[in-house]
Amino acid sequence: MIHRKDLFEFMLKQVKRTGDTHGDRLPQAFGRWFSTMFFPGVSSVMIPDGTGDGKIDVLVTCQVGKGLRYRILNTKFTEQYDKPSPVSFYDEITRYWQAFANKSNRTDYLNVVKEPLRPHFKKLFKLYDEGLANLYFVTNHRKNSSHYASVQNYDVDILHLDDVLQYVAEHIEGAMPETEPLFLTGIQTVLTPATNESEVPTSIVFARLVDFITYMEADPFDLLFARNVRLWLGPTETNVDIQKTFRDAPTEFAYSNNGITILCKKHTHETGKQELRLENPRVVNGSQTLHSVRLVDNPSCLARVMVRIIEVPPGGSHDLPIHLKKRKEIIHKISIRSNQQNPIKRWNLVANDDFQNELSRYFWDKRLYYERRQGEWKYRKLELTSVGIRRGPDIRWMTQLIAAYHYDRKKLGPATARGRLNELFDEEAYSLIRNTPPPLAYQLYLLGEITDRALRRLAGKKQYIRNVKGYVDLTAFACLCRILREGGVHLGKEDVNLALETEYDTDEKVWEVTVKAIVDHVLENFKSASASAVHKDGAPISVANYFKTTSLVGELMTRPIPHKLRSITARFR
Repeated sequence: MIHRKDLFEFMLKQVKRTGDTHGDRLPQAFGRWFSTMFFPGVSSVMIPDGTGDGKIDVLVTCQVGKGLRYRILNTKFTEQYDKPSPVSFYDEITRYWQAFANKSNRTDYLNVVKEPLRPHFKKLFKLYDEGLANLYFVTNHRKNSSHYASVQNYDVDILHLDDVLQYVAEHIEGAMPETEPLFLTGIQTVLTPATNESEVPTSIVFARLVDFITYMEADPFDLLFARNVRLWLGPTETNVDIQKTFRDAPTEFAYSNNGITILCKKHTHETGKQELRLENPRVVNGSQTLHSVRLVDNPSCLARVMVRIIEVPPGGSHDLPIHLKKRKEIIHKISIRSNQQNPIKRWNLVANDDFQNELSRYFWDKRLYYERRQGEWKYRKLELTSVGIRRGPDIRWMTQLIAAYHYDRKKLGPATARGRLNELFDEEAYSLIRNTPPPLAYQLYLLGEITDRALRRLAGKKQYIRNVKGYVDLTAFACLCRILREGGVHLGKEDVNLALETEYDTDEKVWEVTVKAIVDHVLENFKSASASAVHKDGAPISVANYFKTTSLVGELMTRPIPHKLRSITARFR
């Protein structure tokens, strides 16, 4: 279970990393870190913090739809866990808010702002009056409830420690920044079970699909789908049928489609307006439906879809760990139990679990993108490469590498990884996979890349390697891991990272020689097994069947490693 202090420590590490990257002191780094985590579409972050800053510590410009929005932050930072907010914070919030809300005070206020900033403040006042700028007070101090009551009705979003930690938890799970509110129109009736009959507040409505299409047009980063285990699968047969029904028979859509499931922080129904407002909506089931209909020209306003709305409100200070655990269980159950029109792969179901999110964070720190959801790199490539993030492994290849590394474990090994990928996500096998420390996963990725590059070069030179490249790779990788382990290279230790990164960045022919020798060793055993099969059954074993047969590859992995192959461990000393 994630504890409150664990989240605080994680936040401090992120703030310190932000400060190191941008040369900020920690109080300023806190505002920058929070802004990039919390706000969608951040295009610039300015930190005027200092004497005469007018209580503005961070100014954030965001692209929202086709326009710009401005977020004005006053921030307070502490490295001390659970430190209470002093009374002075709330006095400052009052002065900060009045500077914008009370126009008659603005001239006096500008007099205490250093002169170079005054033109910017005049512009911000105008943007605030036009509804294009919002005020925030953000601190990682604990809330002082008695004094908070005096400022809670101001036009300022006030976030204290537990609010920030809640968003840190969302950030860890890959579900930040928050989304804009979703408005579903023409909603006359909301079906809601009694509170004692549902574990969490749940509602069912039949909503207009055009409301979702309009929302998606203003959601360029597809944050609406950040919690969904899959991206759009493209024009599958089912998705083409969804488009056809929406285009040609919109009034039939409501009973033809399995519906959409949405998580949100809160949902409220205004009966007079017949409007349902969802705060921080996240589609967890129905991505294929929505991505399919968004491509239809001239969408009909008649098509409706059943929407299940599950409200998961923020936890309080005393129940945050329990709330986080409960929320994860809810999301997991929805992913598995929701009726899917498109077949769902087992790896999709774990895409948002703790282990996958932990790997994603570790690879991100290495400036690599770990693709938990199939096709996400292609979708986000331009955005990620522009900030220096390179493509890393995807969830399937990473899992295969981990399984191959455990060549001596039941349910795992290179043969299972090659021939029965789905089985690696069964409960027993995946419970072993998910115990992999992130540094070990990262090192296996580097070794996998080194092996694969050498195989590609060898395939261009050697016909016999070209013939087996698509079959031998994981077994050769497992042999390499075994050689390193038996040679005293402690894979999984952080100090191995540098050595492997050096090998990864060094395009030396020594790896071609090593990988070729490993492949020759593997193929020698394959030929021996094939000859035995001819003698026993009258027919040889095909390459494809050999590398998918656990008993045959398992026998290979127990045979002595030729002495000449062990010399590679010297490169890591």
